[in-house]
Amino acid sequence: MARFAPNFYHHYLELPVRERFAAARASGFDAIEWHFPYELAADALGVLLDDNGLAFLYAVMPVDWTRDKGLAGLPGREDECRAAAERGLAFLSRVGAGSMQVGAGVVPEGASREHCVEVFQRNLDWICDQARGTGVDIAIEGVCNARFPGWVVQTIGETAEVVRTVNRPNLKLVYDTYHLRMEEKGPLTPLLDLYWPLIGHVQIGNAPGRHEPGVGEVDLFHIIDALEAKGWTRPIGLEFDPASDTWSSLRWMERYGYPACTAPANIKAGMPARRSSV
Repeated sequence: MARFAPNFYHHYLELPVRERFAAARASGFDAIEWHFPYELAADALGVLLDDNGLAFLYAVMPVDWTRDKGLAGLPGREDECRAAAERGLAFLSRVGAGSMQVGAGVVPEGASREHCVEVFQRNLDWICDQARGTGVDIAIEGVCNARFPGWVVQTIGETAEVVRTVNRPNLKLVYDTYHLRMEEKGPLTPLLDLYWPLIGHVQIGNAPGRHEPGVGEVDLFHIIDALEAKGWTRPIGLEFDPASDTWSSLRWMERYGYPACTAPANIKAGMPARRSSV
C-alpha cells in the first residue's frame, strides 16, 4: 500500500511549527518532508521526530529563499554554495534526514546556461564528496519555467544528464509531478520508466494550481498506481498547496488506508492556511 509524507512547507501551516509533528502522526503519517527545517535547532527537531515516530525524508539546502532559491549553478558563488551545503549536511545528518535537495538557481544575466550547468556539476561533485558517510543523499530536480523562469535545469532530461555526468551513487533525481506536468510534453508515466534507475525521491502535486489529487487535471492516482507497480516502497512526498485546509486536502488518502482527516475544533475547515515568508 502506498505511503505518503506531508511537507511542512505546505501542510499544517494552520498550527505552530512544534504542533505540526503530532498532527502529522495523528493523520497516519510515519515520515515528513520540510523544505527549511533550520528554524529549529537540530536537537529539538530530532526530539520532535522521535517523540512522534516520524522519519525525516527531504529538505532543501539552506539558502536565502527570498533572494536566490538556488546557488549551485551560479558562477562565482561556489564558496557560498559549498558553505551552505556544509551547513545543511551537518544539520540534516544529525536528524537522520534521507536527502538534501540542491538547487541550481536561475541563470544570471550575462551568463550562459551551458556554463551554469558546468558549475552545477562541479559543485555537485564536491557536495557528494562531503555527503559520503552522512546518510544524506543529494537530490536534484528540474523545475518548471512557469514557477522559476530561467532555472539552470528545467526538464527531467536535462537534470538526468547532470546526474549521469557527475556519476555519484549518492546523487539522485527527484520525480515531481507538478514540475513535470508544467514543463514536459506528453504523459508522465513513461518518464518513470525512462529515468527509473536515477530516481531517488518522488513528490506529487497537481497542475495547474499545485493542489492535491482530485483538484487539477492530472490523474495522480494513476501515477501512484504506476509507482506501486514498479515496486516503489518509500513514502511519496506531498508537495502541494492544499486547496482548502490541510485536513480536508488529505481526505483522499483514506483510499490508501489512512485515517479520516478532521480539522481540530480550533481550525476553520475549508480555509486555506498562509505560508510563512520563506
